[in-house]
Amino acid sequence: MRILITDELSLSTILTPAHRSFLYAFSFMPTVITARQLAAVTPPQHQVTILEGNRTLDPTARYDAVHINFKTALATRAYQTADHLRAQGTTVILSGYHPSALPQEAAQHADSVIIGDATTLWPRVITDLEDHTLKPTYTTHNDEPLLLPSTSSVKLHGVQLTNSIEATRGCPHRCEFCQDSNIREGAIFRARPIDNVIDEITTLPQKIFFFTDFSLTIDLAYTKDLFRRLRHTHKRFICGGNIDVLGTDDELLRLASQAGCIEWISGLETFTQEALDHANKHTNLVDDYATAVRNIHRHHMAIFGTFILGFDEDTPEVFTAMHTHIRDLGLDAVNFALLTPYPGTPLFNRLEHEGRIITKDWAQYDRNHVVFTPRHMTPQELDTGFRRLTQDYSRFPSMGYRTLRSLRLGPYPFLATAAGNLGQYLKTS
Repeated sequence: MRILITDELSLSTILTPAHRSFLYAFSFMPTVITARQLAAVTPPQHQVTILEGNRTLDPTARYDAVHINFKTALATRAYQTADHLRAQGTTVILSGYHPSALPQEAAQHADSVIIGDATTLWPRVITDLEDHTLKPTYTTHNDEPLLLPSTSSVKLHGVQLTNSIEATRGCPHRCEFCQDSNIREGAIFRARPIDNVIDEITTLPQKIFFFTDFSLTIDLAYTKDLFRRLRHTHKRFICGGNIDVLGTDDELLRLASQAGCIEWISGLETFTQEALDHANKHTNLVDDYATAVRNIHRHHMAIFGTFILGFDEDTPEVFTAMHTHIRDLGLDAVNFALLTPYPGTPLFNRLEHEGRIITKDWAQYDRNHVVFTPRHMTPQELDTGFRRLTQDYSRFPSMGYRTLRSLRLGPYPFLATAAGNLGQYLKTS
């Protein structure tokens, strides 16, 4: 069979080809690795094409089956693409966070919907395609082990300056706003055998790679063992972690630095403890932020902090307060997002029950548009404050200062900081 597997970048109609090429080159999109994993577990007798990077769907191309994995913000585009392909007689399989949250909606545009982990179920789907017994839905079960294939043999297109690796999957914390941990099996933490992870990393041609894991601070024994083993690969990497551990576990930071970690990405979210508590973000204590940043810098690693605006505790004063707090922390790169009630999350259910959802135009659910009524300000006030704050931190003087300041951490943290700041600039330009 001729099979097409899309990644999320290929569906985007908002980003320019230049922006998509940059994000693809640095593997900033986790769905890139999902497409590669699906290709890697497809039996070799099939002809597989991955639509990735700045490539777009060729309307004249013909495939027997197409797999589309997507999040909520790209649902409209994914459904349009699926409808077009099905009209041509192509079998379409949909998966990802949005189809897993709303499978009945997705089923209107697909021959089959995968609910949960697509990589685990894909070989079963292929077998049923071959036997002409494709089922309307496939659902994962938590007793299935995390046995991920190496993606190093998958043929890629375009420039790849970095690569991506997944060592663990799932997050048990289940923050109210997090679609990742609230989809089916998303809160179940599973880890690959470390030998399997190391073998894949050693085959990467790139010097720098990303761990796409939700957090490498969930199972500390596993992560510390992984970091000890990574020392001998002589690679450099970026990974995510929760601020409570990063602020207290000096052994982890030492092992991470020795293993080649150049930057931690952490969801700080807000400086209002009450908002964190109400969102079930119990891994964050605002009083720990400054200590965590100092400890990470002391071990010559950068820190990329991500923030959310629009919590019920936020007032119009939040924008000035956040600007002041971030400046005092000395973060190396920052990203701002609007609180977004994704389908399948407790946040969506709560706001819908309260009558505060103002649109279900999924294209607006990109964390860059206000899609609900805030509690202590108008939607326009939230939108205006968010955009001003984002633009302030995306100006070249601001980005340049943070990037040049990271030189003291070493050349690789400097490169990671430069790429992170440039990526944020491209998103706002």
